[in-house]
Amino acid sequence: MAGRTHDLWVLGVCAMLAAIVLFPVYWIVMTSILPTEIMLSRNPPLLPPLSRVTFDAYPEVFARKPMLTWLANSVTVVLGTLAVTILAAAMAGYSLSRFSTKAQQAMGFGLLASKMLPGSLVIIPFFIMFSKVGLIETKLGLILANAAIAVPFATWLLKGFFDAIPRELEQAAMIDGCNEWQAFRHVVLPIARPGIAASATYVAIVTWADLVFARTLMSKPENWLVTVGLQSFMGEYSVEWSALMAAATISLVPMLILFFLLEPFLVKGMTQGSLAN
Repeated sequence: MAGRTHDLWVLGVCAMLAAIVLFPVYWIVMTSILPTEIMLSRNPPLLPPLSRVTFDAYPEVFARKPMLTWLANSVTVVLGTLAVTILAAAMAGYSLSRFSTKAQQAMGFGLLASKMLPGSLVIIPFFIMFSKVGLIETKLGLILANAAIAVPFATWLLKGFFDAIPRELEQAAMIDGCNEWQAFRHVVLPIARPGIAASATYVAIVTWADLVFARTLMSKPENWLVTVGLQSFMGEYSVEWSALMAAATISLVPMLILFFLLEPFLVKGMTQGSLAN
């Protein structure tokens, strides 16, 4: 009986925390399907009155703004950043995990220190460099800028997963005829898939939510990412709240899809850790 009561308390606390975390998302959706005058009233309803619910803002978003173009730009930049970041972070994290020379340690601390720099501090050097090589108004420039910010954290995150993989597995693979690269590719990387999935999730979310680089390096509306496009719903004297929140709701969909695709790898990693313990 006591154990059941404890489980109910834990379930209740988890439900409360989930409600607190998800309430902003709920309010975004609410604002997108109710008239603006209701949401801006003195006492806005917590539950939507069904008679006033309307989805007119969603087709309006696509009719008035190039929303599909912005979404496609964001997806392209996220996928490119993921490819560059995971490739670089996997090799760098493996190197930091398997070699302990002074040069490796200095590189590791350099990566950690670079992570402490905010994006707003490095955007000016990026802008100057990209202007000289013609990467302004290009998706490649955004991919490189976001990768430069994401690689340090992803490297240290993957290093922790590589540290947990016994070196004897690689040695056994090399005894069977693999070289070091083949052992890394066919033995280490498959075992580290939960770590790669966790790193990919982090990098994708940070890149998708980027505004500093996207706003500075892209000025043409057809090159905007969805985060910059959302600002266009905010006028000088008024804000189109229903359209803005409808666009924000639509912008959540790709990240939800990515999470559901990577969720099996994350769960597999947690279960493997519990069995190992």
